[in-house]
Amino acid sequence: MSDVRPTYDDELDLFEFFETLWDGKWLISAFVALATLIGFGYSQVAQPKYDVSVPYTSSIYSVIAQQRCDGNINCMESEAVKRFLSLLGNSWSKEKKSSTLSFSTSAPLEQNQYDVQIQQANTALTNEVYLEATTELAFIQTELTDSLLGTERVATNMLNAKRIIQSIDSGQSVISFGSVSVVKSSPKVPLILALSVVLGGMIGVFFILVRNAITKRKEQLAKV
Repeated sequence: MSDVRPTYDDELDLFEFFETLWDGKWLISAFVALATLIGFGYSQVAQPKYDVSVPYTSSIYSVIAQQRCDGNINCMESEAVKRFLSLLGNSWSKEKKSSTLSFSTSAPLEQNQYDVQIQQANTALTNEVYLEATTELAFIQTELTDSLLGTERVATNMLNAKRIIQSIDSGQSVISFGSVSVVKSSPKVPLILALSVVLGGMIGVFFILVRNAITKRKEQLAKV
């Protein structure tokens, strides 16, 4: 009695699967090459975008911010940045969880031009904060009665105003900035090419498998 060896459909199907792909390797390669060519072409004609960013450190907090935020550093820094951004204009915004201002553009300026814009806005903000401090100090000294001058609140406001005036007189600005960075963010050519290769391979494999299934189906119908 001869031994009957069992047939494992899974192993046969797996072997046939790889054999089918191997037979169609050149067609798959053609799909990969075509997709890569299209991806490369897109990366060359796509409009580039750039990320412009600059780190900052808040150095001086206005009298208004200190009164409104009651000494909360995060609140006072937020107030300073909001005022600065309103003076700077454009599309600048503060990055979340980072002391950095940034925006995206397809037509970046020279780095020194951003430096000039930031410096002008910072000078305007510093002048505003200085004027507020001198106005607050003059009001306290000339308008308040002796009984109010002795209160802790007024004494704190006077001290804060004097500190602001002294800091600005010594040459400090409300916000200190680092170097402006202009980095191309898109299109990312290596990523586009990698995705093109993967997509082309997937399409090629799918095409080969579908073509093989159709061929098998036609053979089965011809035998009936």
